[in-house]
Amino acid sequence: MAPSRSRAASDPASSGWSSSLRPPLDLKPALVPEDADDDDDRAVAELLVAALEGDLSRAKKLAKELSKAGVGVDEAVAAADVGVTGIKRRGPLHLAAANGKAEMCKFLIRSCEVDVNATDADGATALTFAVQGMGSIATIRLLLSCGADPNKTDSIGVAPLHIAAERGSYEIAELLLSKEAEVDPICENGGAPIHVSAENGHGKVLKLLLQHKADYDRHSRSFSTPLAASLISRSVDCLEMLIEAGADVNAGSPLTPLVIAAGKGLTDCIKCLLKADADANIPDENGKLPIQIAARQGWKECVEILFPVTTPVADYEDWSIDGIIQHEKTPLDSDDKENAGSDANNKDTLPDLPKSSSDKGTASTMEEGTGKGIESLLSDLNLGPEDPADKASRVKGARLPLRRSTRERQPNVRISGPEWVR
Repeated sequence: MAPSRSRAASDPASSGWSSSLRPPLDLKPALVPEDADDDDDRAVAELLVAALEGDLSRAKKLAKELSKAGVGVDEAVAAADVGVTGIKRRGPLHLAAANGKAEMCKFLIRSCEVDVNATDADGATALTFAVQGMGSIATIRLLLSCGADPNKTDSIGVAPLHIAAERGSYEIAELLLSKEAEVDPICENGGAPIHVSAENGHGKVLKLLLQHKADYDRHSRSFSTPLAASLISRSVDCLEMLIEAGADVNAGSPLTPLVIAAGKGLTDCIKCLLKADADANIPDENGKLPIQIAARQGWKECVEILFPVTTPVADYEDWSIDGIIQHEKTPLDSDDKENAGSDANNKDTLPDLPKSSSDKGTASTMEEGTGKGIESLLSDLNLGPEDPADKASRVKGARLPLRRSTRERQPNVRISGPEWVR
């Protein structure tokens, strides 16, 4: 049988989305079918391409061919050479789901009896691929109706709801929750969905999670509390939403939300926290109060906001706004000077949290931070200061997301067929 020479699958780059929780999806077929060593491997290779493209007539012929040989689709994929499926061992259902091919998914599940909860080498199911890929609500709804488990996580604990929360997909999150998705699963890279939505400033999804009783004080290894995570996006809306729900504004000591906000000059967040009775007299582990931390970083407006609610420190000769700033900024030792230069060079960078507690260069997670200086912890958080342009943009409703904007992100679905299908 000659290999099919249909056109390559359309590239969904405009709909694809780069995830910080999971690696990008590379859906390029691993092998040109005509290079397969035997008929079954060739049929599997062709079926993978047909599934990716949504070519139902071709898929039906290939499935029939395998059936005549006494082999089911799942069995053939499992037995195929790694050169056919790639090292991730992704089957046709994964590829069809990621590319939003609902009819192909229906055929594979109902006619070919493909396991809807089969996983690839990373432990990800077709449902995870559907949410992370094109985000086709029709495909996701079909998979769920066919028995896809909304709570099945990949090897690092990422559930479909994590990805929906990260990309701000309200309709998908709502659908998953309606199908009894757990609201507070914890993954290694980003805590629970409530942390992830707050981190990225997705207020609508955050509100949905809170309506489903997500734990607003849930601690994670990456973010401490959702309140702390909301400071990454600098979203006052998310901050206010969590506070209104009952979040503890003083949680996470010694790295409280006020300590974090003061260290990076987030004036509006400081005002919001103080309005909710955040305690300005809770020090970090080195005994420094938020006002001292802000002064050391040179955030005068923050010092002015914190000054009326801070108890004077005894060893200050001049307990005034200018006196506190002068006291904290001089003298600078050599390390401080080096750090100050680094801060100046990087003041416009966007926030970035380590992807996991095991990442190299990550000295500590937020809840494991005892014994580190606040400057070091804030450096780990890499929360950029809020300059006037950022503030004006945010006031208009824009969000500053983790790492870089969606417009600047590389698409997380890369689809390019082999030469013979082009």
